Amino acid sequence: MIIAGTVPIKGLYLIVGRATLKGNKIIINNKEFPVSMGTGALIGAVLKTLEYFGEDKPEVITAGDIGEGDGSLKIYDALKEINDDLLIIHYIKPKISKIKEIDFSPKIIADAGGMYAGKAANIGDKFHLFLPDVGELAFLADEKASHPAYVRGFISEIDDKEVPELIKRSYEKSKMPKYMVVKGEKDYVVEDENIVGTIDAPKIEAMECIGGTGDTLTGIISSLINVGFKTKDACILGCKINRMLGDVANAKPNTQIEELINIIPKVLKYLNL
Repeated sequence: MIIAGTVPIKGLYLIVGRATLKGNKIIINNKEFPVSMGTGALIGAVLKTLEYFGEDKPEVITAGDIGEGDGSLKIYDALKEINDDLLIIHYIKPKISKIKEIDFSPKIIADAGGMYAGKAANIGDKFHLFLPDVGELAFLADEKASHPAYVRGFISEIDDKEVPELIKRSYEKSKMPKYMVVKGEKDYVVEDENIVGTIDAPKIEAMECIGGTGDTLTGIISSLINVGFKTKDACILGCKINRMLGDVANAKPNTQIEELINIIPKVLKYLNL
């Protein structure tokens, strides 16, 4: 299992190695960065999930990028050499020419910039799973938009009740992967264009205020797939687990993402997985 994504740290050169979680830090090859950063939250969730199942730590490909694209380009180049069964592409600056150079024989899961690049390059069907929020779903459904910032108004003005129609439109108008999880007040699991699961409980309002909960969801689902769960089951179960983290932690708006990450094994044990 490989995780690829940037962190917003200037001057952090390409790092490739096994990650560990220590306190509120991710450590790779003696370099460290906060778990609270998006890619860090994803890595942390993967580490705690795989730890529960007794699996090896994931390999991580990361670099600093503050929006200039230099770190992202290094990661794209490194991805040409991947040789694992599952790859997660997370925070990365979208680059159509580079995303097309990746070997798509492994299962590739994309969130954030990785998802944007796949959609913009019109190769979404080569991916295994996308994990958009409702705003990103509008981007996927707009065949003319090359970035979420350019979604046309009649598509972007969406409320949760219209999500099923937007899912349908995304598959009609753009090339989409076999699986999709739409994250929101209600989570939707999609397989072959059809909604096969909806998860809306437990509903913890404070989770909306905690940065990184979308990243932990991606990490949990990806890890469940990696340890052998069927993708549909992993998506439904992952949505439930991520919500339960807030419930078990009695989450408040000021709860830190590492507090949720550290109780992933507790929730998995409660579910007897």
